[in-house]
Amino acid sequence: MYVPFNEMKDSSRIWIFQSDKTFTESNLDKISEKLYNFCQDWKAHNKPLLASFAIFFDRFVVLAVDESFNQVSGCAIDASVRVLSEIEKECGITLFDRFQVAYRDGNAIVGCNLQTFKRLVKDGEIGLETLVFNNVVNTKKDLENNWIVPVKQSWHFQYVK
Repeated sequence: MYVPFNEMKDSSRIWIFQSDKTFTESNLDKISEKLYNFCQDWKAHNKPLLASFAIFFDRFVVLAVDESFNQVSGCAIDASVRVLSEIEKECGITLFDRFQVAYRDGNAIVGCNLQTFKRLVKDGEIGLETLVFNNVVNTKKDLENNWIVPVKQSWHFQYVK
C-alpha cells in the first residue's frame, strides 16, 4: 500500500539507489509511475507492505517500508530489485553500481566511481569537509540526519586518512 514518503514513520527501513547520471524529465515520469504502482501492490508473503519511494536531486531513488505494519521478506526485496532493474533498462541508467560515489561540489552533485574518488582525495580536491552521500543509511530518520554528511562522518573517511 503506497503512502506518501513524508508520511512514512522515521523508523521505516530504506534502501537508496544512486543513478550513474541525472534523470531526465521523461525518466522521472517513468520512474515515479512504475514505483508508485509497485509500492501500491508490494507484498511480503501475501501481506501488504506499507511502502513509499522518493526521488532526490534527480539522481537518487529511495524505497521505504514501515516494518511495524508488516515485515519485508527476502522475496519482497527480490521483487524491488526486479522493478528497479526494469527501470534501469527502460531509462538507460545504472542503479546497482555500489562503487559509485556522489559528493557535492558547490551546488552541483558529482558522481564518480570509487577509484576516481580515491584519486580526488589523494590530489586534495576532496577533503574532510566535502559533503558526500552516505547511501548506507538504513532508516528514514537516518536519511534525514546522516545521509548528506562531511567525509569525516561517513564510510568514505577511510579514503582520506
